[in-house]
Formats: sequence, C-alpha cells, structure tokens
Amino acid sequence: MSNSAVHIVLDGQDPLLDQVPSLFEELHASMAGHGMNAGLAANGAHIWLDGVRRGLERFGRLVLAVEEGRVVGFTYGMVKLAPDYLGGAPLGQWTHLYVSPDHRRGGVARAITGALHAWFAAKGVQATECEVVHGNLLSQEFVRSLGYVPELFRFRRPA
Repeated sequence: MSNSAVHIVLDGQDPLLDQVPSLFEELHASMAGHGMNAGLAANGAHIWLDGVRRGLERFGRLVLAVEEGRVVGFTYGMVKLAPDYLGGAPLGQWTHLYVSPDHRRGGVARAITGALHAWFAAKGVQATECEVVHGNLLSQEFVRSLGYVPELFRFRRPA
C-alpha cells in the first residue's frame, strides 16, 4: 500500500479528522462528475462528519489512509439492522470511499476497505451493502473485485 498507513479513528477528537471534510467534498465532486444528481449541501461535509463523530465505534467506523501526517483517503461504514420482514439480521452499510487521485492504484483503497470489512465481520454482519454512482465504472469494477454483486438499481426523479 505505497507509503500510506491505515488509521482507525477511535475518538471523535482525533486531530486527523480536520482533514477529512476537504476529501469528502472531493468525493462528492467526483460523484457529480459520474452522474450523481444529489448535491452536497452548504457545509455538508462538516454536517456529515459531526454525525460520524457521534457514532464512532458504536455503530460506525471511519478508516483513514495517512501518509506523513496527511490523510490521503478514507472509508466509512456502519452497522444497521435489516427490516424485520427480511429477517432483522445485522448488515454492514459501506457508505463512502475516497482516495486522492495521486494515491490511487497503489492498494490504498483495498487496505482501508479491508480494515472496514474486518470490523463488519467482528460485528457479526450477515452481508454488506454499498452503492456506486452509475457512471463510475472503475468503482463498480473495484467493488466487484471485493465480492459484491449488483442487486438493486436506485433511480431519482426531480420534483
């Protein structure tokens, strides 16, 4: 994994968290470039991070890739319960993955995602779900390489 180290954020006061909002904004700009229509709200990255802080290690995990004190990637996921009519089993919901362009293709995404999946396994999840923007073919290829298979399509219709 190049020179990056995997860092699990265990505490909402972790000083590395200050670097995550800019990467979150880059992620959303990238998703928009691949066809995502839902735009990030003003201050959306900080709103998201505040929610992540509150649930760290209880029901959510944030994994960072760090190189020389600089966060170069992150992934986030949480544990949820399937609806009762689907058995109520614990499920992993992998919601975000981003690696800075200059750190891609070196195993960073695979390393931080592996740390997240290990946490899901320790939490006893029965399956893990994720979403990928329809136009991001490289991300689709990546999640398939991790054993994910397409299950549903999500459509959006403007009001």
